[in-house]
Amino acid sequence: MSNLNLLGKDTIFAAHSFFSGGGFGDLGIEHGCRLPVLTACELLEDRAKLISNNFGETHVFQGDIWELKDHMVSTIEKMLSGNRPWLMLLSPPCQGMSSNGAGRIQAAIRDGKRPNEDERNRLILPGIDLVERFQPDWFILENVKRMENTIIRNEINEPENILDTIARRTLPLGYTVRSSILDFRKLGVPHNRERLITIGCRLPEITKVVPPQKEIFFKVPSYLHPVASHGPGTNNEFITLRKAIGHLPLLDAKSKIRDDADPLHRVPKWNENQYNWMSVTPEGKSAFENNKCAHCSYINNNSDLYCRCGELLPKPSTEREYWPCDCGEVVPISELVCSCGTAKKDKVINKLDLIRGFKTSYRRLRMDRPASTLTMNSGVISSDMKGHPVQNRVLSLREILILSTFDQGLNS
Repeated sequence: MSNLNLLGKDTIFAAHSFFSGGGFGDLGIEHGCRLPVLTACELLEDRAKLISNNFGETHVFQGDIWELKDHMVSTIEKMLSGNRPWLMLLSPPCQGMSSNGAGRIQAAIRDGKRPNEDERNRLILPGIDLVERFQPDWFILENVKRMENTIIRNEINEPENILDTIARRTLPLGYTVRSSILDFRKLGVPHNRERLITIGCRLPEITKVVPPQKEIFFKVPSYLHPVASHGPGTNNEFITLRKAIGHLPLLDAKSKIRDDADPLHRVPKWNENQYNWMSVTPEGKSAFENNKCAHCSYINNNSDLYCRCGELLPKPSTEREYWPCDCGEVVPISELVCSCGTAKKDKVINKLDLIRGFKTSYRRLRMDRPASTLTMNSGVISSDMKGHPVQNRVLSLREILILSTFDQGLNS
């Protein structure tokens, strides 16, 4: 990458990104902040290719960071020519982060018993190694809220809170580090996303204002974190779905699943049952709450699948196998004995039941609120709050891009 700017005596105005995913977070760095991303690292091949497609001048390391670390160090050393980078981004996978049983995990490790742990939680360690080696002016970690209470085995296999590990290893290098949970709706993002943002800085003008210390988590965002621009206490309301995506052409999961003018404005087709359940579901409600009978208008309970008049209610349901007991009870096929003590019969019958799941599934969003948290299952109506507020469909890929704030500058 040519024409890199040198800040001061030994800092290059550039970034290095580790655990890059598909490079989505890096869009804000390179395209938003105009800060060149020199290197990126991603385990999965298809995501690494996506990074290369969107960041033509970025050197992409594809593979396990534990195995690639030495190669990454030598490559970055050549790029920097003895200088330091301005920024390093560290966002290890979040799936294994857990706040449950921190004391139990610590006790199990100290007793020499290997607990059931997710090795991905320890990926922060090679990331810290790289921070120690290159000492950027700034480093940033983004992860789920649970990271605050996550215990890992540190570099000497001792149990340690992950934030304490970061503080312990960066404090001797002169970094001041602050970690807080940010509500991204307050920063103008039109969906509900709370994340733990950890920021480290070694610039003297910053460390004088925010002195280094061992305790780095604060409930109130620090001087290092961005100031809220939307919501209570500001001059701007949260950005709603109506404002963000209300202008887009109509789609329908049955009759019009794509916009001919925009290949990204498309949605999955629903089956007949899904369409019937959702077409009568009001804005902000779940299909599990479709309690009014279309035949007799009686209002049933959430647990009812059939109205008292015998009519099937338009709720998410599926057939399950049962066996009939002589006592009159219908017993799930997986149970070998009826509650009356009778052993399982060979006869099998099918019975329609409510689908088991969270009642936030098969639920519509609200037009005048931000969207719920976007996930990998945002195109699945059975996932958590994924129904369009008023149209019979889920959100389109175009809408998800808009709500994620990177609708521009992204190649497929």
